[in-house]
Amino acid sequence: TVWAIIAVELINPTVQRVADEGGWEGCERCRRAFASVFMANITLFQTVVAGDSWGYMAIPVIESNPPTAIIFVGALMTLVFGV
Repeated sequence: TVWAIIAVELINPTVQRVADEGGWEGCERCRRAFASVFMANITLFQTVVAGDSWGYMAIPVIESNPPTAIIFVGALMTLVFGV
């Protein structure tokens, strides 16, 4: 949840910008993926634990704003070393 709170504050603006620029055409969930702590938790679970949206969600965000990689990698490292 700490990573989700950080993601809402730091990743959501980048997600909104990428969506405004035409990223994720046809994806209705992408714009709201980090809009709230609950949605950010779901997205981080999908990305980090399930591993099924790295290329679709995280990579465009990281390409648009490279420092956001710290949040994705931090959440991953917390899972790998903390659990």
